[in-house]
Amino acid sequence: MKTIHTYAAIRAIAVRLVQERYPTAVAAIIGGSFASGRQTASSDIDLLLLFDHIDCAWRSTIVAEGRTVELFAHDLATFTYFCREIDAPGGTAPLARMLLEGENIVAPTPAYAQLLALAQAIDAAGPPVLALEALQRRRYAITTLLEDLVDSRQPGEALAVACQLYAMLSDLHLRAAGQWSGGGKHLFRRLQAFDAAIAVQLDGALRLVASDLAAGQLAFEQVAAAVLEPVGGPLLEGYCLRAPAHWRSAPAA
Repeated sequence: MKTIHTYAAIRAIAVRLVQERYPTAVAAIIGGSFASGRQTASSDIDLLLLFDHIDCAWRSTIVAEGRTVELFAHDLATFTYFCREIDAPGGTAPLARMLLEGENIVAPTPAYAQLLALAQAIDAAGPPVLALEALQRRRYAITTLLEDLVDSRQPGEALAVACQLYAMLSDLHLRAAGQWSGGGKHLFRRLQAFDAAIAVQLDGALRLVASDLAAGQLAFEQVAAAVLEPVGGPLLEGYCLRAPAHWRSAPAA
């Protein structure tokens, strides 16, 4: 088992790593669990590297002084592209959050100031508004999954459906309110920070499905109703999703 390093010790490892392997970096930001104080014995070091110019953005995993390090390398142009074109359409902003919550461990430069201003602007703007079609698709998917859960008599199947519902309800609650979403533990953290009551309800409902299926089914019905009500409620009858006309293959010869 790895020893839980203090932030000062982790910072020193990161500084040595940057100095030895990436001396041309104009910024190096420690993010993730160490930046937020949530580190565990096995936490990786998330390190965002900024260069004046790179041919392409890259991500890699290395080990430095016994610690796993997740590297995210960008210049200003690739950082902008990933934030706006890759992450934001899905309602997430992991790179921007890494920058805003982390610490730059090299001397500040104008490039770092530009990067910080960009991250602040992205975060403040929030995610794209959910289009009507996207909202209806989510309402429909949640409604059908909820029916599957309530009708289930198989604990394993019910838990699998409940896990899907947890993620979809959390994401919808955040996105419908114009809040950034996330994945995995970050989804929970974003929801807890935005609406602790709903976070507690969803967490409790998921735990109940695993321990008392009938109680978990009822709990999910209640929390789903609370999340769906502001966006139009459940959706089944009348929902239609049309495929693009060009989605067809030529007949086999």
